[in-house]
Amino acid sequence: MLVPAITQSLKSVLFTLIPAGIITFLAWAIAGSAYASTTDPFRGAIWIFLGSHMVPFNLHIPPSGIDGWLTYLPLGAMALPAIGITAGARKVLDRTNSDVAVWIFASFYTILVTVLSVFSSNNDVYVTWYWALAFATPFVFVVSFFAINQFRFTASIIYVTKIWAIILGFAAIATGLSLIINLGTVHKLTTVLQPGFIGGILLLALTLLYLPNFLISAAAYLVGAGFAIGRDTLISPLHFSLGKIPALPILGALPTGRHPFYLIGALVVIGVGAQVAIWTLDSGRNVLRQTILLFIVSSFALAYLGSGALITYELGTVGPSLWKFPLIISAEFLLGVGAIRLIPMLARR
Repeated sequence: MLVPAITQSLKSVLFTLIPAGIITFLAWAIAGSAYASTTDPFRGAIWIFLGSHMVPFNLHIPPSGIDGWLTYLPLGAMALPAIGITAGARKVLDRTNSDVAVWIFASFYTILVTVLSVFSSNNDVYVTWYWALAFATPFVFVVSFFAINQFRFTASIIYVTKIWAIILGFAAIATGLSLIINLGTVHKLTTVLQPGFIGGILLLALTLLYLPNFLISAAAYLVGAGFAIGRDTLISPLHFSLGKIPALPILGALPTGRHPFYLIGALVVIGVGAQVAIWTLDSGRNVLRQTILLFIVSSFALAYLGSGALITYELGTVGPSLWKFPLIISAEFLLGVGAIRLIPMLARR
């Protein structure tokens, strides 16, 4: 039981670590190294591996020696380790027919993440081992739990999934249209970077991995809460304050001023709330209450996952507000629910 669990945990780690190594060796071959050291790609591969588990980084930026942080990590990168952990947990269960073996697998996987965080740290990039343990543990154990257990999701979870699919889908459409409208700006940003062929592929991959983060920020913008790209900045339909931005082509889709018309996103959320109230008319109040509670909790979770710090002090705040976005979108959702629930009651009177 112990040997299959440990062996499979190593394989699951390598499932993410090997592609990360390929990426860093390509980048190292193209851009080179600040210290001309062949150990840099190996460290870089481990850093990508840790970042895909949402482990935060402390930075000491050369040559100025300014301290920085990297907590704004690509949510899309979580897919690869999730696939590896899921496959590993199921293989362990098939070979041992024991849930205990799966938890041993998850525990050893978490230990490997922690050990890699210790050995990958240097003077410029430092990963605190207990933060690696704290972030990796819930991720690994939750994925393993769902991998070996089959569930019939409750109506409330299904409704919340549909709600976020509609909201984020609307945000994706709006982002796509903005990219098309501002195609010239996107082209200029790409030209400035001059990534080359391989670099262009890596840049595209990075953009796709950050796409869930961008969609959360787009949703925050459309509902009126807005988002930040740097300290003391706010981009919303009613307020526009923006400093320097990273030279990422997708940021060409950013608005260039205030656009109150884009508050139409709030009407989408109100409409979704009304639709959920209609869906649950025959299901009883408990289903609606559970759906509302799950939506509010998930909005705080998405705000947290979609925000963070991006290396420098100036970009220490990126993404939606941790409290403003959840409160505004929850209030709009409740407004739609309340409209459907209260109108019939008022009509009877």
